[in-house]
Amino acid sequence: MSKLTVNVTMTGDQSVKLGLVLLSSTAARRQAIGDGGQAALAVIKGYYQAKGRPFWVNPALPTHGPGRRVTQWWRSTETGWSMKQTNTFSVGFVNGTVGLAHKVTGGTIRAKRKKFLTIPVDPRAHGLTAKTFSRTIAPLFAAKGMLMFVDEQTADVKAAYALKKSITQRPWPGALPPEASYLDTFIDEALDSLIDSFETP
Repeated sequence: MSKLTVNVTMTGDQSVKLGLVLLSSTAARRQAIGDGGQAALAVIKGYYQAKGRPFWVNPALPTHGPGRRVTQWWRSTETGWSMKQTNTFSVGFVNGTVGLAHKVTGGTIRAKRKKFLTIPVDPRAHGLTAKTFSRTIAPLFAAKGMLMFVDEQTADVKAAYALKKSITQRPWPGALPPEASYLDTFIDEALDSLIDSFETP
């Protein structure tokens, strides 16, 4: 379960702004970074709040249809963010929501603890482990690289999960907010904080 980390640093070509930072005391810089970080954190959270659940829905997947349970995974893409101060020039933000880092980077997931990954292919399997499905929906049995079950309503044999040794996925477009949105807010709020510290007797 990898954590997603975003770092914001006051560097680059903004020489006037950086000059103001360098003139300030260590305590003032630390306060400014904290203030800027909180403002940037609000922007990041606001991005995901505005997107909501529909942003993460891919109706082309086979798990969309009757019987699909709506999970609350998407909520932690907003609420899971926290700020981690690193030094007097930068701040880090982290989100440990399972799967979010993979949404950002894409890549290949391989079976590790078990021989196969269980990939849901039926709407009723969405958000459930194979073990839970077998206990609460219908017993599963393996056949032709799938975990199958007998639909009690139709008596048809259907696939619930595909058994795969690995799966490769593309990055999810927009899984992170545009850098400029929170970077500009971070810098502006940090500088406002520094100016306030100069004006405070």
